[in-house]
Amino acid sequence: MDSTDPPRAARRSAGEWLFQLTTITIGVLIALSFDAVLRWSSDRSLVAEARATIALEIADNRRELDAHLASYDERVARIDDGLKLLAELEVGVEPTIHEVTLGMDLPSLNDTGWQTAGRTGAMGLMEYTEVQELAETYALQALFTDTLRPVLVAAIEAGVIMNSPGDPFATATTRDAVRQRLFEVRGKLELARQLGVQLSAGYSKLE
Repeated sequence: MDSTDPPRAARRSAGEWLFQLTTITIGVLIALSFDAVLRWSSDRSLVAEARATIALEIADNRRELDAHLASYDERVARIDDGLKLLAELEVGVEPTIHEVTLGMDLPSLNDTGWQTAGRTGAMGLMEYTEVQELAETYALQALFTDTLRPVLVAAIEAGVIMNSPGDPFATATTRDAVRQRLFEVRGKLELARQLGVQLSAGYSKLE
């Protein structure tokens, strides 16, 4: 061999190769495990944040709903006053009701926390039964709100007629139109009350 040639690398034994392969494998497994831990921690934080946000949202919604339900008897009484006034005018007696106020409103029930949890993927990381209960409650919330909207419209229409200039009850046609809307409001208001009671109970189960 020429003295100027570079020395050949010493052959490595099978044990050395096995040691290096094991070291590399362990390193890869540690890296994967670390990544899995980070992902698990991130998912756990996402779920915890979603649960906390939804819990606050449901608590706020329940307070808003319960306050709304507490005034239902007063709303129904005002509608009955309007029906009584129409009945008295119909038979030509002196009205005992001189003013009817059909104030209606929609409770502010939010679903932002629920919608955000769905968009961020937090729903997919929760237990199935938990997501199912939340979905049923928010679906009932949407149904309750949708039931109240036509109540508000009908109440506004009746109020416009009742507060129009001159004598809004001069004709039987006008009285019938107001009476029809008042009965519509009363019926849908009772349905909304029943749905609201169910919804409040659903909120309670989730708190």
